[in-house]
Amino acid sequence: ELTLRRWRRFGHSGAKLIFGGEATAVREDGRSSPHQLMAIEQTKLGLAQLLHAVKQEHLTEYGTTDDLLIGLQLTHSGRFSKPYDFAHYTPRILYHHPILDRRVGIQPSDDSAILSDDEIDGIIECYVRSAKIANEVGFDFVDIKHCHGYLGHEFLSAYTREGKYGGSFANRTRFLRTIVERIRTEIPSIHIAIRLSAFDWIPFHDDETTRDAKHKGIGIPEPFEEL
Repeated sequence: ELTLRRWRRFGHSGAKLIFGGEATAVREDGRSSPHQLMAIEQTKLGLAQLLHAVKQEHLTEYGTTDDLLIGLQLTHSGRFSKPYDFAHYTPRILYHHPILDRRVGIQPSDDSAILSDDEIDGIIECYVRSAKIANEVGFDFVDIKHCHGYLGHEFLSAYTREGKYGGSFANRTRFLRTIVERIRTEIPSIHIAIRLSAFDWIPFHDDETTRDAKHKGIGIPEPFEEL
């Protein structure tokens, strides 16, 4: 009900472009929390409810829905996945990162979280399937999330990964390019948007020495050796 209320408020707001209104996982193990929505066959009716809620509210308030453009954001949370437990990560990664691995509890010697090329191929299939569901429900476009350190974004910095998804620029962009090409070919009636983080930086954390009751403190970079 809270999610439906949120979407009704989108409609009530008068906004004509609903971009990234809901980060929606393409599969269960890619959720950022146990409560994150998924774009799978079993949730199609729920997604249709959300779309109807925003359109109906906008129609009631403004008399038309002809000027609305509504998208569904498709995502996989990668190393920041928490699909089954709010308190614990179940990370899926492309390569070991000396800072981010520590944040999600991955040991340098543990390769079990690293996705294989075959598993990545399967995730691409999930993106295409979810885009088909979004199209069938009636969304105008899908937003392929490729930012904020989630799985899509991590491909862009996978310099040390071997195989067809790492190393060269062509390989590091293969995941996104393949998803876009597949959607364009198989679902030509739906538009595509991409939220892209074009650079990475060293993660920051709070400087505990400056923390007080009103402030989180000044951000300082994590200690690191050359990556």
